[in-house]
Amino acid sequence: MLSERQSCRRFKKGRSGALREVSKRVKGHMEQETGRFVGCDEYHKGVLDALRESDPHIYDLLRAEYERLQNTIQLIAAENQCSRAVLAALGSIVQNKTTEGFAGARYHGGCAVVDDIEQLAIGRAKEAFGAKYANVQPHSGTAANQIVVTAILQRADKILSLGLDQGGHLSHGARVSFTGKFFDVENYYVDKSTFLLDYDAIRTKAIQVKPKLIICGASAYSRTIDFGMFRVIADEVGAYLLADISHIAGLIAAGAHPSSIDHAHFTTTSTYKPGGPRGGLILMGRDFQTRIRAGERQITLAEHIDKTTFPGVQGTPYLNNVAAKAVFFQETLSEQYRQRQFAIISNAQRLAGALANRGYDVLTGGTDNHMVLVNVANLRPGLTGLVAQKALEQVGLIVNMNRLPYDTKAASVTSGLRLGTPIVTKNGMGHEQMDTIAGLIDTVLRGIKTAGDIEYSLDDSLKTSVKDEVVRLSQEFPMR
Repeated sequence: MLSERQSCRRFKKGRSGALREVSKRVKGHMEQETGRFVGCDEYHKGVLDALRESDPHIYDLLRAEYERLQNTIQLIAAENQCSRAVLAALGSIVQNKTTEGFAGARYHGGCAVVDDIEQLAIGRAKEAFGAKYANVQPHSGTAANQIVVTAILQRADKILSLGLDQGGHLSHGARVSFTGKFFDVENYYVDKSTFLLDYDAIRTKAIQVKPKLIICGASAYSRTIDFGMFRVIADEVGAYLLADISHIAGLIAAGAHPSSIDHAHFTTTSTYKPGGPRGGLILMGRDFQTRIRAGERQITLAEHIDKTTFPGVQGTPYLNNVAAKAVFFQETLSEQYRQRQFAIISNAQRLAGALANRGYDVLTGGTDNHMVLVNVANLRPGLTGLVAQKALEQVGLIVNMNRLPYDTKAASVTSGLRLGTPIVTKNGMGHEQMDTIAGLIDTVLRGIKTAGDIEYSLDDSLKTSVKDEVVRLSQEFPMR
């Protein structure tokens, strides 16, 4: 384990200004209270010390989370690791500003600076993704989807999307989500034998359903998505096309996966999955100036999305997150970021191959992106995704269970695991480490003694030996 001094030093490194000893910091606060002007750097420095004094309980929990991340191996495909520059923007004074509306047309005064921040984020997002329009205000990827769906559909309009149990996302039409509650949702499916998208079958379903909106993109699909074919299908049936690229946004920005921007009418993504701050993003390409009727007016799709964002769905944007998005979009333009996206895919392919060579049922036989889907129930009788997840977490290998297409097990236990390589790649791991991780996973899963779909046990000596190796590996490749 890292010492307390080591871990705190790594976490604090890179914050604006060096941290001072407590006595100087307290004196600074006293001087603030008596009216001494404090500069920006001094105001923002020492934020962790301020938290420790104000709320030591939360401070201790934050430090515990740092230790957890530093001493375990993160393999959850939906997670990534933002830079400390992004963290600095998130923890800045900008979070205090209320700014309903868009740059140049706010409902509050004092917005000149944050207008510049938002415009910078918009420009960088368009450059990063090759888009003609970018809306950086959505609070999440799901909020971005909600904005688009609310903008173009009326209650009970038809949506055609990939089913949740097929690898789709909750916000694409699951019954428990807003889309499932207010719209008529039909699903398309992956092929039962290959687990690949069958575009002929999707076209047939679209002609039958005649949806007003088709959603493509997935949260558990490991192969390349043909956005161009989806647009052909959408045009044939007179539907809008929404591409949710949350999981592969970084790959698309780097050119490691074909882009949806000029195929889909709307492209949405979360901003944390590709390595930025929490938040969402709406992008448009060639369709951004397409004119539609909204009430009694003719406006462009871009204008309609803006008005649906505010006042339609959201209030004030989180300007600290918008600033952090601007920082992140700038990072995506770097050669370092581009190369890392290709390395993420290479590592995922190596991990998939290493598991397949050990006898694991890797869906579709491999991967084209950052994600590896494994049917662990086929490894041995009695093993479930839930048991595998819990057992691996005990030794510091952090994964998530995942229901697979045509899964025979309940959603609460599943047959599968979903593994991802963004974080381990960002921290410098390569093919050799993917082979090691595959071996550690194999050791644990073959060593489990199952007692039903939920209960299990692991030998203490096995747990200790694997956990020691996980800690060694994670400390050899610390958080960057």
